[in-house]
Amino acid sequence: MTLAKFLFVAIDKMYDKSQNENKVLKFEGVTFEEKKDIAYGETANEKLDICYVKRTVGEKYPVFFEIHGGGFVAGDKCHRRGLSRWAANLGYFVVNVNYALGPEEKFPLGVQHLVKALNWVGENAEKYNLDLDNMCVSGDSAGGYYSAMLACVATNKALQEKFGVSTDLKFRTCMLNCGIYDINEALSKKLPFRLTDRILFDFAGVHVKQLPEYEYHDVLAPFDFVDKSFPAAFITYAEKDIFCKGQGQKLIAKLNELGVHVEQHHSVKLLDNHTYPLSWTTKLAAENVKLAEDFLRRAAKREV
Repeated sequence: MTLAKFLFVAIDKMYDKSQNENKVLKFEGVTFEEKKDIAYGETANEKLDICYVKRTVGEKYPVFFEIHGGGFVAGDKCHRRGLSRWAANLGYFVVNVNYALGPEEKFPLGVQHLVKALNWVGENAEKYNLDLDNMCVSGDSAGGYYSAMLACVATNKALQEKFGVSTDLKFRTCMLNCGIYDINEALSKKLPFRLTDRILFDFAGVHVKQLPEYEYHDVLAPFDFVDKSFPAAFITYAEKDIFCKGQGQKLIAKLNELGVHVEQHHSVKLLDNHTYPLSWTTKLAAENVKLAEDFLRRAAKREV
């Protein structure tokens, strides 16, 4: 197991209970319909879970497409089961996705997996009564990166061709939590034990110094492909983020310049750090969750 994978696996195990069994996620009187490990492809990581609250009327479900974080090398959809129930309780049909992870599976396989999972949503829209014109993509950390990337790929046929994928589905909204949006800028940050270089090698199979010659160097960052078609966004960032410092602010500035609707919440203290909303009950996390709920409720009614 590589150092990066060891670190992020440990983080998931350490915080799993607080992130998924929190008291605010106990929805008394609510019955969730859940199915786990639905195959959307042939490999072990091409699995997804669904979660929703059954309705008595025929109104279509808006879709919440959730992509877990984990430093590109770890993480699992099971660690976002609490978030899935939270979104389902807001009226969404939640698709909680696993995808390719390094170091065994290299970029752009993660993108290819996620497009395949997105197309699964389209293929099953009639079965589950889904509103394909009202979908939100959500992710934290590496999942925030993939959420932004998937939003760009969905509206960019040149990117689809580059990655060898195809989809006609798009997202109306997105919810990004402390993601990485500019890989080159993120790699300039110095972390102990050469962690940035180690993560890049696990993710893409190249070291930082080899990046200019890398086959996909020009399509590695979603930031370069963000345009006016980008989904209306709720973006969370931590000013003192130990992994993704400055990334959220940079994306927000670009969306404002483009005239894309964007709402945001951020922390300023070191203790309220990377993906802080997933703690649910700290003062700042609760504040973030309240704003995110309001955003998603309005998005579900197409008021965003």
